[in-house]
Amino acid sequence: MAIRWVEDLGAPLAVVAIDLGTQQTAPRWNEWASYAVVVLAYASDIFGIGPKNNQFVKNMGIAATPWAAKHVYNRIKGMTGGTARMGRMARWPAPLVEQPFGGARMV
Repeated sequence: MAIRWVEDLGAPLAVVAIDLGTQQTAPRWNEWASYAVVVLAYASDIFGIGPKNNQFVKNMGIAATPWAAKHVYNRIKGMTGGTARMGRMARWPAPLVEQPFGGARMV
């Protein structure tokens, strides 16, 4: 079995290009771009959109799955571990307010 250069190497490189491109130009949309690539690639393969037996699109979905899974993992980790980090910041987000006569000493 020979390597199909376009399908086997081009599709993962296209996913990397999309990842790096959205990370540089629109970092807020990088996470959603990963989900879109996975869903569109798998949906086009499942529903037969595009050429018959399009291995390029299927390989894009396969290559983008770890990218999307990393974003899902970070989102879940952020939901569960966010409160433990804020425990050290007792005043956040309230500003520091000095108590009246806070620096006074009785002699």
